[in-house]
Amino acid sequence: MKQHHLKLNENNSTILFLFSGTGNSLNAAIRIQENIENCEILSIPEVLEEKKITYEAAKIGFIFPVHFLDAPNIVREFLKNIKITGNSYVFAVATSGGEIGKTFQTINKLLDLQNRKLHSEFSLVLPSNSIIMEDRSSTPEVVDRLIKNSEVRINEIIKIITNNEIEKFIPTRVSFKNRFGSLMGRIFLYGIFNDRRFKVDKEKCIRCGTCVSVCPMNNIEIVDDKVTYNHNCEVCLACIHWCPRNAIEHFNTRGIPRYHHPNIKVKHMRDYKSKS
Repeated sequence: MKQHHLKLNENNSTILFLFSGTGNSLNAAIRIQENIENCEILSIPEVLEEKKITYEAAKIGFIFPVHFLDAPNIVREFLKNIKITGNSYVFAVATSGGEIGKTFQTINKLLDLQNRKLHSEFSLVLPSNSIIMEDRSSTPEVVDRLIKNSEVRINEIIKIITNNEIEKFIPTRVSFKNRFGSLMGRIFLYGIFNDRRFKVDKEKCIRCGTCVSVCPMNNIEIVDDKVTYNHNCEVCLACIHWCPRNAIEHFNTRGIPRYHHPNIKVKHMRDYKSKS
């Protein structure tokens, strides 16, 4: 719900802090960057790694996928460490297959530690990549429709950001899943469905290094001609969805179609990882 405009300082810079696995969030960040002057995209894992914690800009945005109805662990950790100075317009874009649960509550709670809050909360619906517990893949027709709808929504978001307007997310319903799903999700996602459950088919794998290139956490190496996970995983499933040979499985993913955003290539994923 758009409410009013904010008057900010004269500094016209914009910083987009990004976490992305299969490219949905990266595509949104690139589209915003293309349409807003003096806009820079920074990788959340890379910023944390380099311990750059103080930032000032006229507009600051956080763009990331929803993980089990909440913000990913890496995003929460980032917000605990970052310090925003100045009078910034602050917003978040949460990409998901349709439900976001407590995501914006979590972000606002963490920002409140430095007496800030989100001015705008944008939900962006795209094809889901969550396939480890159930087949949530979409038909090509549905993928095409969701991509087209998302481009319309991104244009709306760009206009709101450009004008420093306020939009608050209003949930359509409050279900048991939305109330407790994020807690259950953290237990399952990071405690049970972690990278120890990834299985690489040695017959299919050609050691091309795609999984290494796309992993936003730099969690994958090829050691002694073997794909190796180093247990610093956000379970974003980038490695599964980007593998050109479908050689990587996790729990219940066998036979389920893979997905990554059609506008994003491996090169884009590799380039964004180094932004800090």
